[in-house]
Amino acid sequence: MKFFLKYIFGIISMTFIVSFGIQFLADYGLRNLKNTQYNDWENIIKGKINSDIIINGSSRGFFGYNSQILEEKLKADCFNISFNAGCYKLQQYKFDMYIKRNKKPKIVIQNIDLAHFGENTEIPEIAQFYPFLYDEDINWLVDKYENKFNLFKIMPLLKYNQSFKMLEEGIVANFSNSTKKNATTFKGYCPQDRIFKIDYHNLKKMPETKVKSKNEREIDLLHKMVSFYFSRLDKDSKLIFVWMPEYKMRLSKSYDLKRQTIVEELYLIQKKYKNFTFIDMAYDDISNHSQYYYDTFHLNETGASLFSKKVSVKINEQLN
Repeated sequence: MKFFLKYIFGIISMTFIVSFGIQFLADYGLRNLKNTQYNDWENIIKGKINSDIIINGSSRGFFGYNSQILEEKLKADCFNISFNAGCYKLQQYKFDMYIKRNKKPKIVIQNIDLAHFGENTEIPEIAQFYPFLYDEDINWLVDKYENKFNLFKIMPLLKYNQSFKMLEEGIVANFSNSTKKNATTFKGYCPQDRIFKIDYHNLKKMPETKVKSKNEREIDLLHKMVSFYFSRLDKDSKLIFVWMPEYKMRLSKSYDLKRQTIVEELYLIQKKYKNFTFIDMAYDDISNHSQYYYDTFHLNETGASLFSKKVSVKINEQLN
Protein backbone atom coordinates (compact mmCIF):
# COMPACT_ATOMS: atom_id res chain seq x y z
CA MET A 1 0.00 0.00 0.00
CA LYS A 2 2.82 2.37 0.96
CA PHE A 3 4.59 1.62 -2.32
CA PHE A 4 1.36 2.23 -4.24
CA LEU A 5 0.82 5.63 -2.58
CA LYS A 6 4.40 6.63 -3.33
CA TYR A 7 3.85 5.56 -6.92
CA ILE A 8 0.68 7.66 -7.23
CA PHE A 9 2.34 10.64 -5.55
CA GLY A 10 5.27 10.33 -7.95
CA ILE A 11 2.99 10.34 -10.98
CA ILE A 12 1.07 13.37 -9.69
CA SER A 13 4.29 15.22 -8.89
CA MET A 14 5.76 14.49 -12.30
CA THR A 15 2.52 15.59 -13.99
CA PHE A 16 2.65 18.91 -12.11
CA ILE A 17 6.32 19.44 -12.96
CA VAL A 18 5.76 18.75 -16.66
CA SER A 19 2.60 20.89 -16.71
CA PHE A 20 4.31 23.84 -15.02
CA GLY A 21 7.19 23.44 -17.48
CA ILE A 22 4.85 23.61 -20.47
CA GLN A 23 3.04 26.59 -18.94
CA PHE A 24 6.35 28.36 -18.33
CA LEU A 25 7.34 27.88 -21.98
CA ALA A 26 3.99 29.20 -23.20
CA ASP A 27 4.06 32.21 -20.86
CA TYR A 28 7.63 33.08 -21.75
CA GLY A 29 6.97 32.74 -25.47
CA LEU A 30 3.87 34.96 -25.35
CA ARG A 31 5.55 37.65 -23.25
CA ASN A 32 8.35 37.91 -25.79
CA LEU A 33 6.22 37.61 -28.93
CA LYS A 34 7.01 40.90 -30.67
CA ASN A 35 4.25 43.31 -31.67
CA THR A 36 1.52 41.76 -29.55
CA GLN A 37 -0.44 42.90 -26.50
CA TYR A 38 1.48 40.36 -24.41
CA ASN A 39 4.80 41.87 -25.38
CA ASP A 40 3.44 45.39 -24.83
CA TRP A 41 2.55 44.43 -21.25
CA GLU A 42 5.95 42.79 -20.83
CA ASN A 43 7.68 46.00 -21.93
CA ILE A 44 5.52 48.09 -19.60
CA ILE A 45 6.24 45.82 -16.64
CA LYS A 46 9.97 45.62 -17.39
CA GLY A 47 10.26 49.40 -17.81
CA LYS A 48 11.42 49.17 -21.43
CA ILE A 49 9.20 51.84 -23.03
CA ASN A 50 10.02 55.21 -21.45
CA SER A 51 8.37 57.25 -24.21
CA ASP A 52 8.08 61.04 -24.19
CA ILE A 53 4.50 60.80 -25.49
CA ILE A 54 1.91 58.39 -24.11
CA ILE A 55 -1.53 57.86 -25.65
CA ASN A 56 -4.35 56.59 -23.43
CA GLY A 57 -7.95 55.66 -24.15
CA SER A 58 -10.23 52.68 -24.65
CA SER A 59 -10.92 50.89 -27.95
CA ARG A 60 -11.02 54.14 -29.91
CA GLY A 61 -7.58 54.98 -28.60
CA PHE A 62 -6.31 51.46 -29.19
CA PHE A 63 -7.47 51.33 -32.82
CA GLY A 64 -7.39 55.01 -33.74
CA TYR A 65 -4.03 56.53 -32.74
CA ASN A 66 -1.15 55.43 -34.93
CA SER A 67 1.84 55.79 -32.60
CA GLN A 68 4.36 55.61 -35.41
CA ILE A 69 2.77 58.51 -37.31
CA LEU A 70 2.43 60.62 -34.16
CA GLU A 71 6.04 59.87 -33.31
CA GLU A 72 7.20 60.96 -36.76
CA LYS A 73 5.10 64.15 -36.86
CA LEU A 74 5.72 65.25 -33.27
CA LYS A 75 9.41 64.25 -33.39
CA ALA A 76 9.34 62.42 -30.06
CA ASP A 77 9.13 58.77 -29.06
CA CYS A 78 5.48 57.73 -28.72
CA PHE A 79 3.66 54.69 -27.32
CA ASN A 80 -0.05 53.81 -27.13
CA ILE A 81 -1.13 52.24 -23.81
CA SER A 82 -4.89 52.40 -24.51
CA PHE A 83 -6.94 49.67 -22.81
CA ASN A 84 -9.23 48.07 -25.38
CA ALA A 85 -12.84 48.18 -24.08
CA GLY A 86 -11.52 49.57 -20.80
CA CYS A 87 -13.33 52.36 -18.94
CA TYR A 88 -11.56 55.36 -17.43
CA LYS A 89 -10.67 53.38 -14.28
CA LEU A 90 -8.86 50.64 -16.20
CA GLN A 91 -7.08 53.28 -18.27
CA GLN A 92 -5.88 54.97 -15.08
CA TYR A 93 -4.77 51.67 -13.52
CA LYS A 94 -2.72 50.96 -16.63
CA PHE A 95 -1.21 54.43 -16.61
CA ASP A 96 -0.23 54.05 -12.95
CA MET A 97 1.37 50.70 -13.74
CA TYR A 98 3.22 52.33 -16.62
CA ILE A 99 4.73 55.25 -14.69
CA LYS A 100 5.63 52.98 -11.78
CA ARG A 101 8.14 51.19 -14.01
CA ASN A 102 8.89 53.68 -16.79
CA LYS A 103 9.91 57.32 -16.84
CA LYS A 104 7.14 59.91 -16.74
CA PRO A 105 6.04 61.12 -20.18
CA LYS A 106 6.34 64.75 -21.22
CA ILE A 107 3.02 64.62 -23.06
CA VAL A 108 -0.11 62.56 -22.37
CA ILE A 109 -2.76 62.35 -25.09
CA GLN A 110 -6.04 61.17 -23.59
CA ASN A 111 -8.90 60.20 -25.89
CA ILE A 112 -12.27 61.39 -24.63
CA ASP A 113 -15.88 60.69 -25.69
CA LEU A 114 -19.27 59.85 -24.18
CA ALA A 115 -18.33 56.18 -23.73
CA HIS A 116 -15.28 57.13 -21.67
CA PHE A 117 -17.34 57.61 -18.51
CA GLY A 118 -18.72 54.07 -18.37
CA GLU A 119 -17.87 51.40 -15.82
CA ASN A 120 -16.46 47.89 -16.32
CA THR A 121 -17.91 45.04 -14.27
CA GLU A 122 -15.19 42.69 -15.51
CA ILE A 123 -11.83 42.96 -17.21
CA PRO A 124 -12.16 42.80 -21.01
CA GLU A 125 -9.85 40.43 -22.86
CA ILE A 126 -8.54 38.97 -19.61
CA ALA A 127 -6.43 36.45 -21.53
CA GLN A 128 -3.93 39.26 -22.22
CA PHE A 129 -2.87 38.84 -18.57
CA TYR A 130 -2.45 35.05 -18.58
CA PRO A 131 1.34 35.15 -19.09
CA PHE A 132 1.69 37.44 -16.04
CA LEU A 133 0.17 35.33 -13.25
CA TYR A 134 2.93 36.09 -10.79
CA ASP A 135 3.33 39.83 -11.32
CA GLU A 136 2.06 41.64 -8.23
CA ASP A 137 0.65 44.67 -10.07
CA ILE A 138 -1.20 42.57 -12.64
CA ASN A 139 -2.63 40.44 -9.86
CA TRP A 140 -3.70 43.55 -7.95
CA LEU A 141 -5.56 44.77 -11.03
CA VAL A 142 -7.24 41.45 -11.84
CA ASP A 143 -8.26 40.88 -8.21
CA LYS A 144 -10.32 44.06 -8.31
CA TYR A 145 -12.68 42.33 -10.74
CA GLU A 146 -12.25 38.59 -10.16
CA ASN A 147 -10.01 36.13 -8.34
CA LYS A 148 -9.56 33.37 -10.91
CA PHE A 149 -5.79 33.98 -10.99
CA ASN A 150 -5.53 32.47 -7.49
CA LEU A 151 -6.67 29.13 -8.87
CA PHE A 152 -4.53 29.50 -12.01
CA LYS A 153 -1.43 29.84 -9.83
CA ILE A 154 -1.81 26.40 -8.28
CA MET A 155 -3.36 24.51 -11.21
CA PRO A 156 -0.90 24.51 -14.13
CA LEU A 157 -2.36 24.91 -17.63
CA LEU A 158 -5.87 25.56 -16.27
CA LYS A 159 -5.82 29.08 -17.71
CA TYR A 160 -5.21 27.62 -21.16
CA ASN A 161 -8.06 25.13 -20.87
CA GLN A 162 -10.25 27.16 -23.22
CA SER A 163 -7.34 28.71 -25.10
CA PHE A 164 -5.39 25.87 -26.66
CA LYS A 165 -4.47 28.01 -29.66
CA MET A 166 -2.95 30.57 -27.31
CA LEU A 167 -0.98 27.82 -25.55
CA GLU A 168 0.31 26.53 -28.87
CA GLU A 169 1.22 30.05 -30.03
CA GLY A 170 3.22 30.66 -26.86
CA ILE A 171 5.19 27.42 -27.12
CA VAL A 172 5.94 27.90 -30.83
CA ALA A 173 7.08 31.49 -30.15
CA ASN A 174 10.08 30.13 -28.23
CA PHE A 175 11.41 28.64 -31.44
CA SER A 176 10.05 30.94 -34.16
CA ASN A 177 9.29 34.60 -33.49
CA SER A 178 8.12 36.00 -36.81
CA THR A 179 7.27 39.66 -36.16
CA LYS A 180 5.40 40.13 -39.42
CA LYS A 181 3.32 36.98 -39.04
CA ASN A 182 2.33 37.56 -35.42
CA ALA A 183 2.03 41.35 -35.46
CA THR A 184 -1.15 42.77 -33.96
CA THR A 185 0.21 45.95 -32.37
CA PHE A 186 2.80 48.54 -33.34
CA LYS A 187 4.06 50.60 -30.40
CA GLY A 188 0.79 49.75 -28.70
CA TYR A 189 -1.43 50.78 -31.64
CA CYS A 190 -3.66 48.06 -33.15
CA PRO A 191 -4.53 48.75 -36.82
CA GLN A 192 -7.81 47.39 -38.16
CA ASP A 193 -7.84 46.43 -41.84
CA ARG A 194 -11.63 46.15 -42.01
CA ILE A 195 -14.38 47.54 -44.21
CA PHE A 196 -17.28 49.59 -42.88
CA LYS A 197 -20.27 47.87 -41.33
CA ILE A 198 -23.03 49.72 -39.50
CA ASP A 199 -23.20 48.70 -35.84
CA TYR A 200 -26.92 49.12 -35.28
CA HIS A 201 -26.71 47.60 -31.78
CA ASN A 202 -24.41 50.43 -30.68
CA LEU A 203 -26.48 53.12 -32.38
CA LYS A 204 -29.49 51.97 -30.38
CA LYS A 205 -27.54 52.57 -27.18
CA MET A 206 -27.04 56.24 -27.97
CA PRO A 207 -29.01 58.45 -25.57
CA GLU A 208 -32.05 60.25 -26.95
CA THR A 209 -32.71 63.67 -25.46
CA LYS A 210 -34.33 66.94 -26.50
CA VAL A 211 -32.76 69.03 -23.77
CA LYS A 212 -29.18 69.89 -22.90
CA SER A 213 -27.81 67.27 -20.50
CA LYS A 214 -26.34 68.47 -17.21
CA ASN A 215 -23.77 65.66 -17.13
CA GLU A 216 -22.97 66.34 -13.47
CA ARG A 217 -21.31 62.96 -12.94
CA GLU A 218 -19.27 63.26 -16.16
CA ILE A 219 -18.11 66.78 -15.34
CA ASP A 220 -17.07 65.71 -11.86
CA LEU A 221 -15.12 62.82 -13.40
CA LEU A 222 -13.48 65.18 -15.89
CA HIS A 223 -11.96 67.20 -13.06
CA LYS A 224 -10.89 64.04 -11.26
CA MET A 225 -9.22 62.78 -14.45
CA VAL A 226 -7.32 66.03 -14.93
CA SER A 227 -6.23 65.98 -11.28
CA PHE A 228 -5.24 62.33 -11.66
CA TYR A 229 -2.76 63.15 -14.42
CA PHE A 230 -1.40 66.40 -13.03
CA SER A 231 -0.77 64.76 -9.66
CA ARG A 232 1.45 62.19 -11.38
CA LEU A 233 3.19 64.20 -14.11
CA ASP A 234 6.03 66.66 -13.81
CA LYS A 235 4.96 70.30 -13.59
CA ASP A 236 6.01 71.11 -17.17
CA SER A 237 4.30 68.08 -18.74
CA LYS A 238 1.45 68.60 -21.20
CA LEU A 239 -1.98 66.98 -20.93
CA ILE A 240 -4.02 66.88 -24.15
CA PHE A 241 -7.61 65.62 -24.31
CA VAL A 242 -8.83 64.74 -27.81
CA TRP A 243 -12.35 64.01 -29.01
CA MET A 244 -11.67 62.04 -32.16
CA PRO A 245 -14.09 61.92 -35.14
CA GLU A 246 -17.23 59.82 -35.00
CA TYR A 247 -19.10 58.71 -38.11
CA LYS A 248 -21.87 61.07 -39.23
CA MET A 249 -24.66 58.62 -38.34
CA ARG A 250 -23.85 59.32 -34.68
CA LEU A 251 -23.75 63.09 -35.01
CA SER A 252 -27.38 63.88 -34.22
CA LYS A 253 -28.98 66.79 -32.41
CA SER A 254 -29.42 64.48 -29.42
CA TYR A 255 -25.70 63.68 -29.53
CA ASP A 256 -24.87 67.40 -29.44
CA LEU A 257 -27.17 68.03 -26.47
CA LYS A 258 -25.61 65.09 -24.61
CA ARG A 259 -22.01 66.17 -25.08
CA GLN A 260 -22.39 69.97 -25.02
CA THR A 261 -21.78 70.57 -21.30
CA ILE A 262 -18.82 68.17 -21.37
CA VAL A 263 -17.19 70.08 -24.23
CA GLU A 264 -17.91 73.41 -22.55
CA GLU A 265 -16.32 72.18 -19.34
CA LEU A 266 -13.24 70.98 -21.20
CA TYR A 267 -12.72 74.45 -22.65
CA LEU A 268 -13.12 75.93 -19.16
CA ILE A 269 -10.48 73.51 -17.85
CA GLN A 270 -8.22 74.60 -20.72
CA LYS A 271 -8.51 78.21 -19.55
CA LYS A 272 -7.69 77.18 -15.99
CA TYR A 273 -4.57 75.10 -16.67
CA LYS A 274 -1.84 76.37 -18.96
CA ASN A 275 -0.55 72.82 -19.59
CA PHE A 276 -3.97 71.44 -20.53
CA THR A 277 -5.33 71.43 -24.09
CA PHE A 278 -8.61 70.18 -25.49
CA ILE A 279 -8.85 69.33 -29.20
CA ASP A 280 -12.38 68.69 -30.49
CA MET A 281 -12.38 66.75 -33.77
CA ALA A 282 -15.77 65.03 -33.40
CA TYR A 283 -17.05 66.86 -36.51
CA ASP A 284 -13.86 66.67 -38.56
CA ASP A 285 -14.38 65.91 -42.26
CA ILE A 286 -13.28 62.32 -41.54
CA SER A 287 -16.78 61.87 -40.05
CA ASN A 288 -18.36 62.16 -43.50
CA HIS A 289 -16.62 59.19 -45.12
CA SER A 290 -17.39 55.56 -44.31
CA GLN A 291 -14.13 54.35 -45.88
CA TYR A 292 -12.31 55.59 -42.77
CA TYR A 293 -14.34 53.45 -40.34
CA TYR A 294 -15.04 49.82 -39.61
CA ASP A 295 -18.16 50.79 -37.63
CA THR A 296 -19.74 54.11 -36.67
CA PHE A 297 -17.51 54.52 -33.61
CA HIS A 298 -14.11 53.13 -34.61
CA LEU A 299 -11.61 54.14 -37.26
CA ASN A 300 -10.06 51.51 -39.49
CA GLU A 301 -6.37 51.54 -40.42
CA THR A 302 -6.87 54.07 -43.23
CA GLY A 303 -8.89 56.36 -40.99
CA ALA A 304 -6.46 56.04 -38.10
CA SER A 305 -3.55 57.05 -40.33
CA LEU A 306 -5.38 60.12 -41.62
CA PHE A 307 -6.62 61.10 -38.16
CA SER A 308 -3.16 60.68 -36.62
CA LYS A 309 -1.68 63.01 -39.23
CA LYS A 310 -4.42 65.60 -38.66
CA VAL A 311 -4.29 65.52 -34.87
CA SER A 312 -0.49 65.76 -35.00
CA VAL A 313 -0.80 69.08 -36.82
CA LYS A 314 -3.21 70.39 -34.18
CA ILE A 315 -0.99 69.19 -31.34
CA ASN A 316 2.06 70.84 -32.90
CA GLU A 317 0.10 74.09 -33.18
CA GLN A 318 -0.71 73.94 -29.48
CA LEU A 319 2.82 73.02 -28.42
CA ASN A 320 4.36 75.80 -30.50
